[in-house]
Amino acid sequence: MRKASYYMLSFNSTHDAISAEKALAVHIPVQVMPTLRAVSESCGISLRVEEEEYPRLHALLQEQLLEKGHYMLYHIKKAEAGSELCIKQVEV
Repeated sequence: MRKASYYMLSFNSTHDAISAEKALAVHIPVQVMPTLRAVSESCGISLRVEEEEYPRLHALLQEQLLEKGHYMLYHIKKAEAGSELCIKQVEV
């Protein structure tokens, strides 16, 4: 069963998304997913990282494993009531 809260990395280009998947997958589990409609300022491919992997993801982003400016990080959480999503951009 999928968890109600996770992180999503969106990208400027498909090339950036594929490169990021290869770089991150060596360190943490990532899953390719379609970019959520509410996050329209990106290409159509994003990466999903589960909540429990966030500390390691944050450390990798701080180490600049991915080039800044080529991605946006969001925290996605299912709203308490119903199926609405709460999407919050996260600064790295």
